Amino acid sequence: MNKKGVLPVLIPRDYFTLQEVLADWGISESELGYVVEMGQLTLSVRVYGSFVVADRKDRPGRCNPDFEGVVDLERRDAMRVLRKKACSVSSFVQNGGNVTTSEGAVDWVVYRDALLVRAAEREHFEATIMAAGAPHANDYDRFLSFDLNGQHYLFTDMQARALNYLFICAITGDPEQRGVQILAAAGSASLKLSYLFSSRKGWRDIVHPVAKRRGYYMLEPTLVVTMRVGP
Repeated sequence: MNKKGVLPVLIPRDYFTLQEVLADWGISESELGYVVEMGQLTLSVRVYGSFVVADRKDRPGRCNPDFEGVVDLERRDAMRVLRKKACSVSSFVQNGGNVTTSEGAVDWVVYRDALLVRAAEREHFEATIMAAGAPHANDYDRFLSFDLNGQHYLFTDMQARALNYLFICAITGDPEQRGVQILAAAGSASLKLSYLFSSRKGWRDIVHPVAKRRGYYMLEPTLVVTMRVGP
């Protein structure tokens, strides 16, 4: 209730900004890239201007010189936008049909900051993927204190964030990560991974350098399994 004694009203929304849902979900950029790549999350964007609109993909479309609406990105286009922060896209999906740039028109530039998630897509993702217990960037507390192979480990919040990042990357199929990426995920200003973990002996038993990939590291596989399924 506000100062005037009126209850706040939640305005129904058809979509949310990507940044909003990421903040609510607490997932990392690595997790976001994974769920988009695997087709588990569809990203959208609002476009306007001259577009050719087809109700079905197998039918020819008609030019709408004043089209405006929220359209979905194909999986590969969404991955390109996430990777490059901005890129030109010529074709989108809407209600089972296609929305493409008109002949001779300039392709629409999709910016990372303009990405959206439809309300229905958010609800579906939360009811399926999120409910399945997928790990999040904010779940780092599991790495603050744990036992492995008879050894007890204690880490700071920032160190635990680094370990959790490596854990998420490992279970999403990308276990080998550059040291600078690990430090960034942990929010550390350290120049080297060894500086971040300098206060903890034994960290090299669970964070291994990757053979023949200088500057890359991975989490001890036994620890990955332990954290995934329990001791």
